[in-house]
Amino acid sequence: MISASLQKSKIPVVSASAWGMSYGAIISAALAMAQNDAFIIDWSASYLVSLLFLSIVSSVIAFAAYLTLLGRIGSDRAGYATVLFPVIALLISTIMEDYHMSWLAGAGLALVLLGNVFVLGMARKK
Repeated sequence: MISASLQKSKIPVVSASAWGMSYGAIISAALAMAQNDAFIIDWSASYLVSLLFLSIVSSVIAFAAYLTLLGRIGSDRAGYATVLFPVIALLISTIMEDYHMSWLAGAGLALVLLGNVFVLGMARKK
């Protein structure tokens, strides 16, 4: 909702995201220091490549894309996409990580899909 408001005020998505992520990083660092947690970086190539991928692709690009979608179609319709994120994550884990779904995860997935069908069906009736 804050992003939608900022976009209506003509504040660029990238700028707003950069400030939001900066505030989040500062708060996370302050909480870690308050709990006396150490900042440990694994300097292996696999860790650094993963960190860069998660930072750039999974955070910066994904948030910018979603917030742009939010500004274009509104929070109500963009909300449907967020419901599908766990479904996509499960599919990727099943294919790439050999994840085997439990009956409980399968039931949750079925409920997510059923909820989407129900909500989208109600939206069409309006």
